[in-house]
Amino acid sequence: MTHTYTIEGMHCASCVSLIQNKIKKLDGVETCDVSLASGKAKIAFTEGVLSTETLNIAIHPFGYTLKDIAAESEVRKSDGHNHGEEDQGKNMMSEMKFVIPMIFFSFVMMGWEVLQSNAIIPRMSETLYEFTHHLMPIFASFVLFGIGRKYIRALVIFLKTGTANMDTLVGISTIVAFIYSFAVTAFEKSLAPYIDVTSNFYDVVIVVIGLIALGQSLEERARRKTNEALQKLAELASKFAIVERNGIEVEVPIEQIVVGDIVVIKPNERVPIDGLVVSGNSSIDESNLTGESIPNDKKENDPVFAGTQNFQGVLRVRVLKDSKDTTLSHIMSIVENAQNSKAPIERIADTISGIFVYVVIVIALVTFGSWLYFAPATLGFAKAFALALSSTMAVLVIACPCSLGLATPTAIITGVGVGARRGILIKNAESLEKLAKVQAIVFDKTGTLTENTLSIEGIFCPDVHHVCDERETTLKHSLAYSLTKASRHPVSHSVAAWFADSQTKALEVTHLTESAGKGVTATYNGIAYFLGSLSYAVAVTGFSEEHIRAAFVDSRFESGRELYLFTTTEILSLIKIHDKIKTTAKQEIAKLQRLGLTVIMATGDHQKTGESVGKELGIDKVYTNVKPEGKLAIVKELQSKGLTVVMIGDGVNDTPALAQADVAISMSDGSDIAIESSDIVLLNGDIAKVAEAINLAKKTHTTIWQNLIWSFAYNSIGIPVAAGILFPFFGWMLSPAIAGAIMAFESITVVSNSLRLKNTKL
Repeated sequence: MTHTYTIEGMHCASCVSLIQNKIKKLDGVETCDVSLASGKAKIAFTEGVLSTETLNIAIHPFGYTLKDIAAESEVRKSDGHNHGEEDQGKNMMSEMKFVIPMIFFSFVMMGWEVLQSNAIIPRMSETLYEFTHHLMPIFASFVLFGIGRKYIRALVIFLKTGTANMDTLVGISTIVAFIYSFAVTAFEKSLAPYIDVTSNFYDVVIVVIGLIALGQSLEERARRKTNEALQKLAELASKFAIVERNGIEVEVPIEQIVVGDIVVIKPNERVPIDGLVVSGNSSIDESNLTGESIPNDKKENDPVFAGTQNFQGVLRVRVLKDSKDTTLSHIMSIVENAQNSKAPIERIADTISGIFVYVVIVIALVTFGSWLYFAPATLGFAKAFALALSSTMAVLVIACPCSLGLATPTAIITGVGVGARRGILIKNAESLEKLAKVQAIVFDKTGTLTENTLSIEGIFCPDVHHVCDERETTLKHSLAYSLTKASRHPVSHSVAAWFADSQTKALEVTHLTESAGKGVTATYNGIAYFLGSLSYAVAVTGFSEEHIRAAFVDSRFESGRELYLFTTTEILSLIKIHDKIKTTAKQEIAKLQRLGLTVIMATGDHQKTGESVGKELGIDKVYTNVKPEGKLAIVKELQSKGLTVVMIGDGVNDTPALAQADVAISMSDGSDIAIESSDIVLLNGDIAKVAEAINLAKKTHTTIWQNLIWSFAYNSIGIPVAAGILFPFFGWMLSPAIAGAIMAFESITVVSNSLRLKNTKL
């Protein structure tokens, strides 16, 4: 049993690791996956769901709070707002209005100090110096005890429990800076003989905390953009609908609509529910669900779906599904679950982030100790102590693992959202990562590469080298129509539909009998007529296969199924049927091959039909007469060769192979079992989206690695520079304030890079 919660107080990658570890230790919890990008925790329980209070006991001492997402949704529904998030955002913005001028003032003072020390500008006047000397402590106090309260709390938690996160690093550096600065300000004369009292770090407190807060607010705004796909889907859901009650049209809340109600949908209104058109004609824009821009015409008995847009006509629709069980709701659930899931590479990043904070604390202590051990001999104790303190603070600030924690989830959330807008529903992050590495792709034929309907290639008379004309075959056509019309076999349905469209007249036949797997027979004017397979014709007539085939010498039609119309003594005609290949299939196969994939088709159809379809589409390898266990064996064989395999199918018979494949893709118009067994669903049964899905996976995977490489490179270079490795060679030190600005810039860069996926071309 799995439950989803929102998390308050989480803002760094080490928070993710801490929360996961604490909750996993609770009895009754099987797994816990926390997403920094979405701010949610997905917890699987072994038996019953633990209460929210029990879960919070484990993490509340560390400054985090879980909230039941279902309960939160009910509160939002009641008034339409999320007051918690709004109030928190307003409070931060009101505080930032005061802090930003302080940051600017601090940068001016820092710049002045640098420029005057290099004799570029004159020294500050004594009056101005004294003014700023007393103003900076006031500003620093406001910032530290205002928006910096959480860093004080993080340090207290660390001292009590030994548990650290990114806030702990900032807390140690800014509190130490504040205490040191306060000491040299308050006890300037007493400390002057021992340390450099002319230097203080009030500007560090102001700039580091201020820029981190500003960076986090910008980062949060950018992170919200990664969730735009889900937000836009939610906006498609109607809150009210017009329902016919006792012959009167009444507007009611969507929750009060029940299955069987008649809903009236007027022009330019959204469809509020899933249903079937009872009366009316119109065009419906379904692009929000399927990614297809061309509107679909709707008439009586056609389905319509919640979230789509009605155009010109008025439709009366019978409700088929509860408002919580619509296609739109299902899509939203899939997208949200995928965005909250973790790719294997993200779990590695979480693990690294969990221990990274402690490694940084050790590095900071080593940095401080090294400066005090090596520097006093050449610089003197006073200057060495000041540089030790400055470099230690810079290390603590610059080493924030936020970008590492955001690298993967922001890319995945954006990628899943892009897929949803294009009609590609990705169920989990792991399948997106695997899809990027695909090497072989196995297609089912019917319903995947071909339509679920069959087409008539031609009707042939024996010993005639052309398609039978109507004059010769009126009786034969009517007989064939009469026999297929009565049959329950899907092939017969296709043939009967073709005859019906051709306005063929059915005959009054009697003694109609259907033989499963063979064909159908009936009597007309006292003569028994048969329609069925070649083996059925051989069994009834006694003719050999070679004799029957020789009667039909036209070789232009080499593919498809064959149905013979015959009596016990004569072969009357041959009906050639073929699968109707999807219009985009050939182009799609070529795209996949250009991506370097081996394309395989596995079909239960006979060899002649399967090979013909494979040849027409240019497929690399074709397997025919394959049973469900055979498709499974094909996938296993490919995997045994070390290949990452995608299976694409839509039927119950594809389920074993879908379950075995590294990534399973199904069509939304396929069987429910196939859809449930798949990792990715292509809306509208659109095979043209297969290459799009693979390209999206590859670009998402590339973005993840770009983010990770940037994060690791940044810390690998930034930490040594902050520690002062360049000082012995160039006399250059990294100010803690500048380190804070760089750290904020790093996180924003990672999120912005992920957002580029929204405009990617597939």
